[in-house]
Amino acid sequence: MTRKKKKEPEFLPDTESWMGTFADLVSLMLTFFILLVSMSTLDQTSLSDISSYFPKVVMVLNAGEKTEPEIIEPSGLQQMATPRELMLAMRQNSRVMLKNSTLEHKVNAIILKNRLILRVGNAVLFEAGQAKLSPQHLKAMKRLARMLASSPGNIRIEGHTDTSALPENSPWPDPWSLSLARAASVLHVLENEGVNPIRLSMAGYGPSRPVSTEATPFGRKRNRRVDIVLYESP
Repeated sequence: MTRKKKKEPEFLPDTESWMGTFADLVSLMLTFFILLVSMSTLDQTSLSDISSYFPKVVMVLNAGEKTEPEIIEPSGLQQMATPRELMLAMRQNSRVMLKNSTLEHKVNAIILKNRLILRVGNAVLFEAGQAKLSPQHLKAMKRLARMLASSPGNIRIEGHTDTSALPENSPWPDPWSLSLARAASVLHVLENEGVNPIRLSMAGYGPSRPVSTEATPFGRKRNRRVDIVLYESP
């Protein structure tokens, strides 16, 4: 006796299922156009804030002729609204002054708590164990010094070394003496190029203020440096 086949249930097509997908698509398109409108509309207050802020800070551009930043004049620096804006402008000026020089891309400009630190590795400025500035970078240092001479604030030159032993031919008895002598070499360049001595001070910290590990050659190289610190009078 043959077994009867079960009758397959009939599924009627849902003629309205496409409406869910269509509604989702319309919602996405509506969200997309709302975002476009909101990003292209700027209220007058925000526009006014931006237009008043940019002329004071980092970059000063010529109108239409070129887009390279120019140095901000001393009178403009004096009118900066906050110490941080002043440091931003001075950092920009330092980059402009070192452009196309032997120190371009070799001076790391750091803003820290309303101070500007121009950091140069000792391997760039000095021979190993020596405190005399390398002649090839002297011209670039003088350009930077002339910019600092026309900038407001105080300047402290800080020499730093690592914990490595000094070379045998070094005339300095310890790392602290060497770091102080290197700071003095940089300070003399600034003074000779017109920086008021009243604004200048220096310190030799030796290996006491590392910025990296002393366990690797790369870390020790980073710790050997001269910092030119610009700051406002308290």
